[in-house]
Amino acid sequence: MTNIEFVNIKKTYLHNMNVNDKKIVEPTLKNFNLKINNQEFLCLFGPNGCGKTTILNLLAGLIEPDEGSILLNFNQSRKISYIFQNYNDTILPWRTNLDNLTFPLEISGFSKKEAKKKVIEFVNNFDIDINLGKYPYQMSGGQKQLLVIYRAMIYEPEVFLLDEPFSALDYDMRTSMEMELLKIWRKNKITTLFVSHEIDETILLSDRIIILSSNPANIVGEIKVDLPRPRNLNVIDSVEFNEIRKQVINIYKETKL
Repeated sequence: MTNIEFVNIKKTYLHNMNVNDKKIVEPTLKNFNLKINNQEFLCLFGPNGCGKTTILNLLAGLIEPDEGSILLNFNQSRKISYIFQNYNDTILPWRTNLDNLTFPLEISGFSKKEAKKKVIEFVNNFDIDINLGKYPYQMSGGQKQLLVIYRAMIYEPEVFLLDEPFSALDYDMRTSMEMELLKIWRKNKITTLFVSHEIDETILLSDRIIILSSNPANIVGEIKVDLPRPRNLNVIDSVEFNEIRKQVINIYKETKL
């Protein structure tokens, strides 16, 4: 069942580069169409600046399309959680880890007592290895990333948006975060839209990969990832994984011609 649909979306931006004293209007999306299925883990893959973040921002309602519409076929609450590239800036440093986790519940109307109880239940359910009494500055980058992911999930969203959330992490921490995200998704099966420029990460996480061209972004490839779940890092060495990698690389190369 289709959960989300982008229909003939157009989005343009004004740039301050002057050509004969005129601002340049550059389309990022033009006649863009995309369907996202219920409980699907969909990855957007493409060159920098091709419009991947714009797609997330449109879905989150942070910006409006110039033309077209976005159809949302889920509950009236339309709860969407969004993890930005600069996730560290969204952490509240004056609050403990526990209070960071309770924050989205508090602004949703929960009392502090109710919010704390829900966080404890969530932590126990996911076997979370974070010291709730510490402050974010006392944790590593990976632990901060986990804190942000857990905070987004405790809100019980219907759609989960992630914009290259692991790009600042080293390889070991990145793969650890990927495994943690898969564990969370497997338990919740929340419709997820994930932006990445790492091929292996894209294949490892997704049910389907959408490959985008440069501006204006067009879908130049769509690959279904039939690798069995649950997945672990061993799948990266499989023949099937490498065949998908070849497909992604070949399609991506064609966008550069």
